[in-house]
Amino acid sequence: MVGLQTSHRYGNATLLESDVVFGIGNRWANRHTGSVDVYTEGRRFIHIDIEPTQIGRVFCPDLGIVSDAGAALEKLVATAKVWRDTGKLPDYRVWAASCQARKRTMLRKTHFTDQPAKPMRVYEEMNKVFGKETCYVSTIGLSHIAAAQFLHVYKPRHWINCGQAGPLGWTIPAALGVRAADPEREIVAVSGDYDFQFMIEELAVGAQFHLPYIHVLVNNSYLGLIRQAQRQFNIDYCVQLSFENQNAPELGAYGVDHVAVVEGLGCKAIRVRDPEHIAAALEDAKTLMKRHRVPVVVEVILERVTNIAMGTEINAINEFEPLAETPADAPTALANQN
Repeated sequence: MVGLQTSHRYGNATLLESDVVFGIGNRWANRHTGSVDVYTEGRRFIHIDIEPTQIGRVFCPDLGIVSDAGAALEKLVATAKVWRDTGKLPDYRVWAASCQARKRTMLRKTHFTDQPAKPMRVYEEMNKVFGKETCYVSTIGLSHIAAAQFLHVYKPRHWINCGQAGPLGWTIPAALGVRAADPEREIVAVSGDYDFQFMIEELAVGAQFHLPYIHVLVNNSYLGLIRQAQRQFNIDYCVQLSFENQNAPELGAYGVDHVAVVEGLGCKAIRVRDPEHIAAALEDAKTLMKRHRVPVVVEVILERVTNIAMGTEINAINEFEPLAETPADAPTALANQN
């Protein structure tokens, strides 16, 4: 994938080296392109879409084709096969191999041992514990962007993102809805602390109607996405959620005692501070979920400030953390898997 917040650094690099780009059924959304000038410079574009008004809506392609995506792909593949059989198709194997090799040299690091934990380590451990059938549920926020960069989702409709800017708190009711619709699916929700607090009372519905799922709560007591956006203005204004809870002094400045609230709503909760204990906590959550048939929250205490890689141009993404130098730095990265 190419974009301003994507996990695929090699995707941006490959597009920037390209001379022709096919867009099939896509919108050229600005989080994908960044500025049109940078995105389009030095390359030609072919845009295929079933809706004519989408073609040229953001920038004018060199060739626009109005077609159903599947029908267009069938024609393209058929023509490519004819070209291959007649020797007309160039040999792209060396180029394709270089793209594959690039993947292994452009990974972000996830295996941090810091305490409090960095969010990258949380998603690394989730990749180890949850399988390919897992359905993830999230909503907008820095936690969602980080999860999208580091979690592995293998199938269509196995990542349910509850809207775009605005609908904070929908993660809990959305996860409950997925469980109500599908009693067997493995469901894991991901929230930052503010999203989680927004509609936390809906957990009682899960207890009332026995709708079990696992909810991973990454808690840094900050409005992380807004705080990161404020960096360019050199401010940190009214985005902190921290306070010293007189009823839970063991939390320090992390404020809300989520474990107490979750248990008060009839569900189960586990708090983790040491990143080495995250995987065990997730396994324990599976056991609790099956035994009690209620939502189980795994709260991971994160470092207060983490900036997640993003930028305003696809050729100028800010990398705030060290990149992976060895496979051990990103042990669950797909590029390291056989």
